[in-house]
Amino acid sequence: MLARFALLLLALASPALAAARAPRHPVAAGTFIQWYLVRDWDDARWQAEFHTLKDVGMDTIVFAPTLDGKPGRAYYPTRLPGYSMPPDCPDLVDACLRNAERAGFRVFLGLNFHDDWWRKAASDPAWLLAQMEEGNRGADELYAAYARRYPRAFHGWYWVWEVDNLNFRTPEQIATLARAIDTNVRHLKRLDPRKPVMLCPFMNAALGSSADYRRMWERVFAACALGRGDVFCPQDCVGAGGLRLAQVPEWFAALREAVRTKPGLRFWADTETFDQRDWTSAPIGRVVAQMRAVQPYVERCLTFAYSHYDSPGVAPAGFHRAYRAYVRSGRLDATPPGAPRDVRAQASPDGSIVLRWRPPASARDLCGYRVYRGGEPVAHLQAARRPGEAVVATTWTDTKAAGARPSEYAVGAYDFAGNASERRAAENPAAARPATHPVVKAACRL
Repeated sequence: MLARFALLLLALASPALAAARAPRHPVAAGTFIQWYLVRDWDDARWQAEFHTLKDVGMDTIVFAPTLDGKPGRAYYPTRLPGYSMPPDCPDLVDACLRNAERAGFRVFLGLNFHDDWWRKAASDPAWLLAQMEEGNRGADELYAAYARRYPRAFHGWYWVWEVDNLNFRTPEQIATLARAIDTNVRHLKRLDPRKPVMLCPFMNAALGSSADYRRMWERVFAACALGRGDVFCPQDCVGAGGLRLAQVPEWFAALREAVRTKPGLRFWADTETFDQRDWTSAPIGRVVAQMRAVQPYVERCLTFAYSHYDSPGVAPAGFHRAYRAYVRSGRLDATPPGAPRDVRAQASPDGSIVLRWRPPASARDLCGYRVYRGGEPVAHLQAARRPGEAVVATTWTDTKAAGARPSEYAVGAYDFAGNASERRAAENPAAARPATHPVVKAACRL
């Protein structure tokens, strides 16, 4: 009797204990994975990746797309006309689900995509609705092939089409978008009402207001079958440049109001872990700042994409070390790296300026360098995305110097957390003397 009473108390307390164990600082719950990253992975490599993701608290994968209408690729065996698997490509959907089932991960499977979306979606309703029907045929194949085989891993669906705040403006265009979403959602719910549907739109503050975007989605939600358990997961657009970090709260507050008009619809965030200006990995400090910016508004964050930009299987291990330390402690390392040493800049006969320097004395957590001319950033050198420790170039040529003097240059280092070193001004070896006015700035987070 006492044992049963103790078990009852433990069961009643479990939710509270789980809540107490959950981190109060925002952490990512999962990542997108695209076919080209995993086409050569065997099961051991998949399991290594899942171990890495579990190590930082993730439990969710979004694999998308499964069908690519242009150029007609499929990432599973399909009978749909016009599609074929890439040469020597295994069944990637099966590999993902099989290994997710073993690792205890849940997977959202993306439907189809077609690159003509960017020019036809808002102007050709017949084309758009035909694409939705194509997605339904793909969903039938995916469900028949994998739902019973991988019941725990096959969790839901991802509507791959990326809606923005530029193209769907008129009432007719908004109605077409709602009908397109509805065409897929109703079909997917008939297949299995327990599997949620997720979509991830994006926005650009230069193209409209957060209030207008909120109203657009309110109209879409009112006219489509998205509902309880489905997931609205907007991209935060910081990496792509659509929003500045300071603008993120305004836009997510507005979209939260739209989500509240649809009972049971869940609100997540798609945290961008890249910098589209040069397709480098964002420092972990920036990624954390993005998650903190949306934390008051959303339930959870996914990333686009930890496996592509931060995992030690594809990127320098320092990204994962820095993020894992944050996940476990809730704090980012705030110690800046040492400054570059012996920075030299020399004019070439062709008018370019060649800069060379030595790494900081301790370079274990060095992620990259930024080069400045006249105090303005002109170059970014980051460690190449490959496994292992970071290897960063220590030379750069300014081919657009336009009469600049060697003394106008400086170089600063930064680490994986985003802490920046002092900037070291360049010396001109031809002059054989140090720069008269070295550029020194307080350490800051990029």
